[in-house]
Amino acid sequence: MPVKFHLVVFILYIYVDAVFSSFCYWNTACSYRYFSTKTPYNAVRGDIRDSVINLPECEPISIWGIFRSGRTYPDPKSAIKMKEAIAIRDLVVSSYEKGRCSLCAQDIDNLRDWAIDKDMFDKTSALHDEGRKEMFGVASRLKEVYTLLKELDRANYAFRSTQHRWVKESAKAFMEGLGNKNLVMDELTSDAIKTDVEEDPAWNKEMNKYTISPDYLAAKDRIQRRLGLDYSLTSDNITALYDLCWYTWSGLNNKASPWCALFTTEDLKVLEYIGDLEHYYKDGHGRQSTNMNNQIPLPDLLETFQLAKSGKGRKITACFTRSRIMDMVYAALGWFKDSKPITAADKKRDRLWRTSRINPHAANVVMVLNRCAFKKTSDYHVMFYLNEEPLRSVCEGGICSWTEFEKLLTPFRETTSNKTVS
Repeated sequence: MPVKFHLVVFILYIYVDAVFSSFCYWNTACSYRYFSTKTPYNAVRGDIRDSVINLPECEPISIWGIFRSGRTYPDPKSAIKMKEAIAIRDLVVSSYEKGRCSLCAQDIDNLRDWAIDKDMFDKTSALHDEGRKEMFGVASRLKEVYTLLKELDRANYAFRSTQHRWVKESAKAFMEGLGNKNLVMDELTSDAIKTDVEEDPAWNKEMNKYTISPDYLAAKDRIQRRLGLDYSLTSDNITALYDLCWYTWSGLNNKASPWCALFTTEDLKVLEYIGDLEHYYKDGHGRQSTNMNNQIPLPDLLETFQLAKSGKGRKITACFTRSRIMDMVYAALGWFKDSKPITAADKKRDRLWRTSRINPHAANVVMVLNRCAFKKTSDYHVMFYLNEEPLRSVCEGGICSWTEFEKLLTPFRETTSNKTVS
């Protein structure tokens, strides 16, 4: 074989090795922090105190919001897989010591020094302390902006939660954030999602196709070479390591996880997209089932604001739920719908259905009914907020006239709603 050919191969090897060695996670200026529906709320939220829409001669008279629960501990199934994956840490350190791993020295130190939090295995599915603070913070900021929340009695509020433990704990944290110890939660009779999606083999079709796509396989190969392990990582291994990455990321302190050093930014984008596909086809715009509208509380929103117009409404109605219902609400309202369905074959960077931004931990949609006095006549406007930022894609700049609002909600008049949020 010609000498020149050996030289080219040698140079290429050095170049590839240098590329993989040049990425140091620990001092990356802006670490990637978008993990689909496991994204920390603080990574994407706004601040209602800065972004509130104030219209001249208008007064807020009623607030209606739907809130996803705050961050939780892993579910039992994920916790088991994460616990097993922790053993890979020693293999990565050993690989580095043998010169086969391309992680930076400091990334290895951070991974080696990482301490196991026993609560992640002992408190499965419970509300995490960060989740409690997320919900408390949302409520306290709302109260700071809207004075009508400072004096609440049993007749002018409603707090509704599903029966899921972590959701009820989130609701309680929110109520604590309002600073009124006398607030009580409504009793619910049911919180079951009546759906055939689990029996529908089509909902995870695109997600499964993506896990054998060139995009995913390239990421899998990058991770394998980056870690330099003696055995081939399975997709389950990668998922468990990814779970350790997002779970051990501190959203409140904006502190990156040493487990995320196992991935490049492009790897994390690939894994994020798997979550987008899952939620798009399971409960979002790609869902085939037709009974979705029966599961969401939008009829109550219209009724609540109609009563408020007549002087009989509540100051605040807050519904607490899971990520699945948030997806259903977005799909039912036609929000965040791309011109073409998202698929395994085309991971668009500018897609509208981006669960990291629309459905992170503690995701929320808040509507505020305002009574306005223009030329001595009463008029009403509704402001829309997503995660404490105006939802500008609704009406004009997130401000709907009453006519526009009624038109948006009218399709839900005939749906069956028991005012629960499954």
